[in-house]
Amino acid sequence: MSMISLLPFVPVPALVGFIVLSLTPATLSRAVVIAIGVGAAVLPAILFAPVALSCLDGACVSGAVAPILSIDVGVFVAQIAMSLDPLSMVTGGTVAVVAALVLIYSGAYMGSEPLPELRRYFALMNLFLAGMLAVVFAGDVILLFLGWETIGLCSFMLIAFYTKLPKAVSAGRKALITTRIADTMLLAGLMMLFLSAGTTRLDGMLAAVPSIDPWRLAPIAGLIALGALGKSAQFPFHTWLPSAMAGPTPVSALLHSATMVAAGVILLARLAPLFAAAPEISAMVAMLGILTAAFGALIAVIQPDIKKLLAFSTMSQIGFMVLALGLGAPAVALAHFAIHAAFKSLLFLSAGVMSHASGGSTAIEALRGARYRQPWAFWSFAIGAASLAGLPVITAGWYSKEAVLAAVWSSGPWGVPLWLLAAIAAMLTATYAFRVVFIAGSQSADLAAPPWGGLAVLVPLVVLATVAVVGGLSVGALISFAGGPPEDIPLLLALLGAAAPILGVLLARRFVRNPRELERIAARLRHVRAFRIEILYYYYFVRRFRHVATVLGNAEGTEAVAQAAALRREGIDVPGTVADDPAARAFGVDATKPDFIARVTDGQTPMVRLVSGDPVGRILIAVARVFVGSFVARFSPDQIDRAWMGFAGGFGHAWAQARRIQTGRVRDHSLWIALGCVGLLLFAWGTSWR
Repeated sequence: MSMISLLPFVPVPALVGFIVLSLTPATLSRAVVIAIGVGAAVLPAILFAPVALSCLDGACVSGAVAPILSIDVGVFVAQIAMSLDPLSMVTGGTVAVVAALVLIYSGAYMGSEPLPELRRYFALMNLFLAGMLAVVFAGDVILLFLGWETIGLCSFMLIAFYTKLPKAVSAGRKALITTRIADTMLLAGLMMLFLSAGTTRLDGMLAAVPSIDPWRLAPIAGLIALGALGKSAQFPFHTWLPSAMAGPTPVSALLHSATMVAAGVILLARLAPLFAAAPEISAMVAMLGILTAAFGALIAVIQPDIKKLLAFSTMSQIGFMVLALGLGAPAVALAHFAIHAAFKSLLFLSAGVMSHASGGSTAIEALRGARYRQPWAFWSFAIGAASLAGLPVITAGWYSKEAVLAAVWSSGPWGVPLWLLAAIAAMLTATYAFRVVFIAGSQSADLAAPPWGGLAVLVPLVVLATVAVVGGLSVGALISFAGGPPEDIPLLLALLGAAAPILGVLLARRFVRNPRELERIAARLRHVRAFRIEILYYYYFVRRFRHVATVLGNAEGTEAVAQAAALRREGIDVPGTVADDPAARAFGVDATKPDFIARVTDGQTPMVRLVSGDPVGRILIAVARVFVGSFVARFSPDQIDRAWMGFAGGFGHAWAQARRIQTGRVRDHSLWIALGCVGLLLFAWGTSWR
């Protein structure tokens, strides 16, 4: 039995852990739940170890495929398979190790949760891990998209884990909707690529790229790129990530270091030949990457909350990877991905310990004195911050970030301005990282530290801190293993790159000593329109959408609007109604007035009375009366709209009847899932007769 045949079994323990914790009717003790949840996350890393060792002799450099299931439908054969190549080796190993460490940490961090909540947490984390491993090892688009949607669904449930907090539920819903929009574009791009290549295997799709017409290749690459950027929280899809910090700290550590937001980077790297054949799309990806890297770093500087700061930091660091991918350096992006996964999970985990010792507050000012309350957590955070900032020579982050800057510099005529923007982003990275270190390292009157931690916390911190320091020695090997060219960084360029984080540390020290200076900068930035994108998004889209949904979804909506309009006529202001729209009042358009057409033709609306006093106005009124009386009146009442609403109402009634089969009992759902799996297996078996 070859080692490649073990690959499909790597995600199985995590999937089994989810099934046992979520579907087993037996009552499990707290210790058993933690043991199952942690063990199901550690076993994939153990199973992957011999597979990884088998690649040391170069067996997987050219890529090996482990088929799982073939479905022959006559026209084509859909093969579900896993691939073992340098990309899956780097990403799979990183995901498996980081997930194992985070779940070990979770055994202590989440140990005090109520037993049902603890069981739900570990079940969702195990399913999320299984879905992420399916993404990184997928050799076909079917398994890839199945894992992709699984991590999207699990991310919603994990971000909204504290269901009694409206803020957490709203954050989870926001992440789900935003990423679903991007996933729709990804699915469209993959379908177009499948129709052009005629196969679901990723290697077959990439082999068919040269034969695809350019006018079809650009839309395909563009849709897939937007889907990947949405999952990785890149501009303009970035608004969901800061809100996602409402989930537990281990969730943030896993989702925002090596899994959820990195899935887009992994997909872009997997389909690198596709984007190399569409240079205009690659240029768009690079520009969005550098924009997000600089934008996220600038916002992180003014954040008063540690989790929000790390969220914008994740956006920025993923932007560096996307920049390298857009410039045609996927091996460099993968190297930075692996190093970033180590120091970012270290930052989240150590920040969770410091926050726990500070009364549970995530405010940066509340961390003051953490150096004396939780020295292990503080120094772990300081090591992670140094690696994030890229302090020269002594941190792993410096080597991976220098490789990114070198790839940007040598990318062509636009390399110099892009390098300058990237260097500024690197300087700001050191500023926001060490601002937290300097504040947490200062003295505080409260030096009492609650006893919390143990080996379950100490082991992950030590392992990740070690990688954040000595992992830089592996950057060159990772780039070479992933097929990238040898590093060739000019001495002057390396010195300039090393100066950026040092300047950032000095700037952080200045801001800590003069906090009012940072407050003035923050006040100015908040007035910049680009930094109020969430407010503008809510005002222009969410607010009006919620009003329309309320009116359409409430049987008494029309009556409520009519009552609001009646109150307005009595001089009582009722915000949030159609009549509250100034433009609607100016033109006399009132949703509560069904006789609007008659009032226009009779000249009774305010706008008609306003313009009817001059000759030009009379001509316009005459034209409007002819148009409204002869054309618009034919559609009042709108029979087409009524027919469509009748169809929608009938469909809703049918859905309400069909919903009765949803009993809400886990055993019934499990029975239907089992029957569906049996049906799929019988179908696959039957098609093999051909």
